[in-house]
Amino acid sequence: MHDLVGQQLGNYRVVRLVGRGGFADVYLGEHIHLNSLAALKVLHAVLTAEQQESFVQEAQRLVQLRHPHIVRLLDFAVQAGTPFLVMDYAPGGTLRELHPTGSRLPLDLVVSYVQQVASALHYAHSQRLIHRDIKPENMLLGSQNNLLLSDFGLAVSATLSSSYSTLLMDQQVAGTSLYLAPEQLQGHPLPASDQYSLAVVVYEWLCGKSPFHGSLLEIAIQHLSLPPPPLRDWVPDLSSSIEEVVLQALAKEPWQRFADVQEFARALERAYLEDLQQFSALHYPTSPDTTQLRSLEKEEVPSAQQQQPVRQITPGNIRMPEPIWKVPTIFTPLIGRDQEAAAVGTLLKSPEIRLVTLLGTGGIGKTRLSLQIAVQTRKYFIDGVCFVPLASISDAGLILPAIAQELGIQDASALPVFEQVKAFLQKKHILLVLDNFEQVAIAAPMVEELLAACPQLTILVTSRVVLHVQAEHEFPVSPLALPDLTQPIERDALAQVTSVALFLQRARSILPTFQLTSTNARAIAEICVRLDGLPLAIELAAARIKILPPQALLLRLPHLFEVLTGGTRTQPPRQQTLRNTLKWSYDLLSASEQRLFRRLAVFVAGWTLEA
Repeated sequence: MHDLVGQQLGNYRVVRLVGRGGFADVYLGEHIHLNSLAALKVLHAVLTAEQQESFVQEAQRLVQLRHPHIVRLLDFAVQAGTPFLVMDYAPGGTLRELHPTGSRLPLDLVVSYVQQVASALHYAHSQRLIHRDIKPENMLLGSQNNLLLSDFGLAVSATLSSSYSTLLMDQQVAGTSLYLAPEQLQGHPLPASDQYSLAVVVYEWLCGKSPFHGSLLEIAIQHLSLPPPPLRDWVPDLSSSIEEVVLQALAKEPWQRFADVQEFARALERAYLEDLQQFSALHYPTSPDTTQLRSLEKEEVPSAQQQQPVRQITPGNIRMPEPIWKVPTIFTPLIGRDQEAAAVGTLLKSPEIRLVTLLGTGGIGKTRLSLQIAVQTRKYFIDGVCFVPLASISDAGLILPAIAQELGIQDASALPVFEQVKAFLQKKHILLVLDNFEQVAIAAPMVEELLAACPQLTILVTSRVVLHVQAEHEFPVSPLALPDLTQPIERDALAQVTSVALFLQRARSILPTFQLTSTNARAIAEICVRLDGLPLAIELAAARIKILPPQALLLRLPHLFEVLTGGTRTQPPRQQTLRNTLKWSYDLLSASEQRLFRRLAVFVAGWTLEA
């Protein structure tokens, strides 16, 4: 196909060629009005009228895909008989470009990649779409180094199939032969086919070799009839549990594989975490026993002639390293949490307590409390304090890279990230604050392993769920104190109630002239009670004070989701509206838990356990 650089496709000027494929070329395009960039995927074939209709129908299906790890389809069109798709541009390129053929990847990175791809595939399968072309060339890196699955142009409805001969004769359309599942070669693609293809990719990442080699026909026969060589033949130090997971996903029969692609990802992660536990137990025992100590006592001290000269140390030639201080700046005072902050600070300073979890519902103020605790304990942890935000992370494999990034670890070695973090923290008396741990709670054993490997490390976690590990010390975070509406409202006393004090503080940050008066005192008290002393809800309500006086705000509280929307732009999206906060919690529930709450919703006034 001729080069389109400099031409215009729809509203996009073609800037440069990004890559060529068997059935399409991909260009970088710039919107002629908005100057925004997008990827333009131009199919080679000129379609007939019937084929154009089929293309439009397929594009209409693809445009419905909305997932953080799937390249978003923005638009599609047919120009002069040539169809093209407009998609999000991924500036990081493909994983094949990042990790060329033959590359061996660290296990923690493999687990991270698999989690992201599996999440995208699981979603696509729920939409009755099978990808059919899983390979590193179709895995892209976005602007935030997040993995994006592309080339859903090959995806077909789960009700469709292709013939065996077509797949063998037209690999440009049907996918790359190295990654095709046996049933896909036979013309019966299933969701399990994508799991098989992903397992082939994982096999390559772990040992740097493809499981099958030869001509197109030879590779197809091997996929259909021969088991892949054991991974440990290539990588002897790979654990048997990791190998078993990958080989199960490569089973010839779909029913012999994992129940779905996400279960494959979970099994790989579990095997990886078990590996870490065994490695830590083997290489990092707790403390020397008394026999070892006695043997040390009996060792002879070298004579003066044997000893090496020691450089004299004076205050002038000692330079202590600067302690780490990686904590977000606090711009507002903490209201009503002095006792909790002091209590948790005491726990963290106790040698017996290494892991404290601040537990509470969304919007209760766990993050803000953790920041205050970090400030108040700063001098105690001589090597510093580091705050690690995890709200944007959805898979456990990215936790260690996030910790390494916040600590400023820049290790170019091939060591796993766990080993890099452990080496950095092993001799440091430091506090790690892991914020918003709930969506990656499966990685809790890794946190305990890190504590075991780093004897001076202390960790403070904020979470909506318990971690369920032995080292954990739970600290529930309660709502703010509420005014007693059964008693006469006294203005001065009301201002001392913590929920009201927070409302007043936030209202004055919006409207400096705002005052608690005898006229609005009752309404403010009722607002705080109606919002159950939840700090986020109170802050969102106070943010409306410039438009709605307390009495008017109170009247609108029956419509909570429409009223409580005034979060600041610097807050995470989940904290900018009350609806977003509840949705965040709801999305963390399993499918069965979500189904239970949908059923319980019929009880308008609440329910009993018997109901």
